[in-house]
Amino acid sequence: MEISKKEVMRYLGYRDAAADERTTSHITELIDLFTANVVPQSVYGIWDCQIDSSVVTLGGMTVHSQNLAQHLEGCRRVALLAATLGTEADTLIRRLSVQDMEKAVIAQAVCAAMIEAYCNIIESEFAQKPEFDGLYPTSRFSPGYGDFDIVHQKDILSILNSGRIGLTLTEGYMLIPSKSVTAIIGFAREKKCAEGRQAEKCDGCADTQCRFRKAV
Repeated sequence: MEISKKEVMRYLGYRDAAADERTTSHITELIDLFTANVVPQSVYGIWDCQIDSSVVTLGGMTVHSQNLAQHLEGCRRVALLAATLGTEADTLIRRLSVQDMEKAVIAQAVCAAMIEAYCNIIESEFAQKPEFDGLYPTSRFSPGYGDFDIVHQKDILSILNSGRIGLTLTEGYMLIPSKSVTAIIGFAREKKCAEGRQAEKCDGCADTQCRFRKAV
């Protein structure tokens, strides 16, 4: 799995400006560190879905979300996905936080880019499945985007039995290990624009002040 240095820099807040030599060296070092020590895991399932106005029903889960309904418009099948970098990623970040805070900040960005790259690989596997023959995927849409309530993290983990990959929740519905993702991916007969995938996800988020939204 290749981790994009450009994506790491985006998470660090860089736009068109180039990072200095020290930062670039740290990025390379930390990409090598996490690639060598972290083994991502995932679980997913495939279901039919129904959309009625702003209500989406899939996998035994009912979601009241206008944003999700719009995102899945035209979709008849969906995949629920849970992916994690595991506890080793959190352990390495904690260790770096004690040893070198500058590297710890960069490590956070490396992990964000790593889980993104891993999810992209899983998505590419969907194209090989007969269930999706002739269908086109949407981008990933996760609890917490727009009006898709983060409480649905619990539903997704339960449906996928995500404990088998060590993925659990805090009382505030945050994922443990922290470098983890849950998402819904729709599949429609008409192809949606695949360009600007990050911008598309950011446009669906209510946090208009997020620095990552501004960077895309």
